[in-house]
Amino acid sequence: MEVSQWINGISHLGIPVTNIDKAVAFYVNKLGFRLIHRKTVMDTLGTALEAAFVQLGDLLIELYKPTGSEVQTAGRSGGTIDHYAIDAPDFETCADMGFARGLMLHNSTKDGSVFYQHIGPKGVQGVNFTGPNREVIEFCHDCAKDYGRKMGLQGWSHLALKVKDLNRSLEFYEKLGFHKCADGYLDTPEGRLVIGFVQLKGFQLEIIQVCPSQRNGLEKREAGPIDHFALDVRDVRQAFYACRQSGFSMATTVVKELSLFEHGIKYFIIEGPDGERIEFNQKLVW
Repeated sequence: MEVSQWINGISHLGIPVTNIDKAVAFYVNKLGFRLIHRKTVMDTLGTALEAAFVQLGDLLIELYKPTGSEVQTAGRSGGTIDHYAIDAPDFETCADMGFARGLMLHNSTKDGSVFYQHIGPKGVQGVNFTGPNREVIEFCHDCAKDYGRKMGLQGWSHLALKVKDLNRSLEFYEKLGFHKCADGYLDTPEGRLVIGFVQLKGFQLEIIQVCPSQRNGLEKREAGPIDHFALDVRDVRQAFYACRQSGFSMATTVVKELSLFEHGIKYFIIEGPDGERIEFNQKLVW
């Protein structure tokens, strides 16, 4: 079977943190997430790993840290995974809430909210904040979307990747079952960014092709503040074999297991065309 046949949809976003208590407090108190699971586990190498899962609507974030050590964030100022966006139906109210709770603007929107006229059919309004471990968090309002009477931060809007070759990335994600749903562009002082949106079972990726002057910088990027995103699968071993047979770059050579949640999880990781880490995750049930 093709890899896409084993994928149920999005599972979670993985962010390494330097202080897990502060990270949980930020997401709960400032953004309205709720803590749903926290546990210290041993990985396959015998290293203790402290993990906390926080959730807002359909957006699940794994905050994790090796016990007894500090995650080195000095070299994690940028990565292929550029930012994640939270859906904001009443955009101005959500942005005002963020400022009132002390959220700090990210330099990408240092003057406040921005209207992106050429993204999507009717444009998008957004503002970027900085999380506790340098992750970029966008509040996003799609002007073409009917939000009904929804108010407040809702959960997933999209996850944004910066890539060298948009067509190469589109081809890669189509192999995982994504399909293109929108496109656009953004003119910057360095040049034009060409953008394609792909979707898989309600989860949307914004794939941003950097301009030629930025490509060398992208090649030098290592792991960013957002380490990976995880797809939920119905049979992790079958998905693993399908990924190997399809020629994907395997970041892990075996299926691994962690005793998270009630009965544990099994997972493996592949790499996308620009080095982005994509986890395939199965929550075990008895």
